[in-house]
Amino acid sequence: MDPNYNALNAAVNLEGLELEGGWKVGPLNGKDPSAIGGLFSVSYTVTRADGKHAFLKVIDLIRVFGDIDALQMAVNEYISERDLLLMCGERRLSRVVTAMAHGQLNVPGFLVGQVNYIIFELATNDVRVALSQSKTIDVVLKLEMLHDVAVGLQQLHRHRVAHQDLKPSNFLLFADDETRGAHGKIADLGRAYRDGHPSMHDSYTRPGDRGYAPPEQLYNYEYGDIDVRRFAADLYQLGNLAAFIFGGVTLNALLASELAPEHHWDQFGDGYEGALPYVTDAYGRALSRLRDEFPREVNESLVRIVEYLCVPDAPRRGHPAARRGHGSPFALQRVVSEIDLLARRTSVDLARTR
Repeated sequence: MDPNYNALNAAVNLEGLELEGGWKVGPLNGKDPSAIGGLFSVSYTVTRADGKHAFLKVIDLIRVFGDIDALQMAVNEYISERDLLLMCGERRLSRVVTAMAHGQLNVPGFLVGQVNYIIFELATNDVRVALSQSKTIDVVLKLEMLHDVAVGLQQLHRHRVAHQDLKPSNFLLFADDETRGAHGKIADLGRAYRDGHPSMHDSYTRPGDRGYAPPEQLYNYEYGDIDVRRFAADLYQLGNLAAFIFGGVTLNALLASELAPEHHWDQFGDGYEGALPYVTDAYGRALSRLRDEFPREVNESLVRIVEYLCVPDAPRRGHPAARRGHGSPFALQRVVSEIDLLARRTSVDLARTR
């Protein structure tokens, strides 16, 4: 894109303006390629007169100026996320980031002067940054983080919403004034699937980030069952996030290193059904490597959780007890309970040894 377009683009020139609700726009945030915000947006920090700070996400139409298909995608993504965020706020999903406000602004003097925006509560940082900056995050705190993200995903699934792009930069940490600690929330619903609310990105075989996508999506395969395609994919991404939080590595990276070059998703040409035996074999070796990377106190329990969440054969994912029940095999209640119990037991065990 021609950098001169920025001078004609209101979305990147909002600093100093005041939005509805008394929010004053601060400097444009630098763009981190892995940060939240989506493909068609920029962000700012906004401040109210009472000192409250928040995160402003602005749709950036200049990026798709002249491309009608991309323009429709950008607008559709914004509308889908806005409406979904409003639903999450109405249902009070405690572990999902919801919108504080949204609106539209027309700024004169620019080629693209229409600005659509959403305001969110401001996070301390994402889990990726927290893990890289702090040496004080012990195994119990990490289990509490994993519990928060599992609860957030469960809350979405209860309303037939699949996130589809769960990754470290989309799991945010917020200061908790009551406990003087922190709690986590799932963010960025721009690529989410919502049952009964079609979106343009529903047609994507891989809606989210390639680095965290489940293997069937990497091999460009779509299961016919919508629950397998959407909700079982979320389970894989939850397990993948657990691998990152506790082992500093993703299952995708481990799978890539364990697969022979000719069986890698970038090379294999016979479809996912043909690749599945090789992926399953590589998966077993990847789990063994994770066991060595995970903290000794919880490695066996965590590997078991990751194992049933991330089975390469997607219809077989899910907690074993949920799979034996009469509800959805991808239900997360037992997963949430297992992580919570593991956190409590680990906290007690560590307290005894101190």
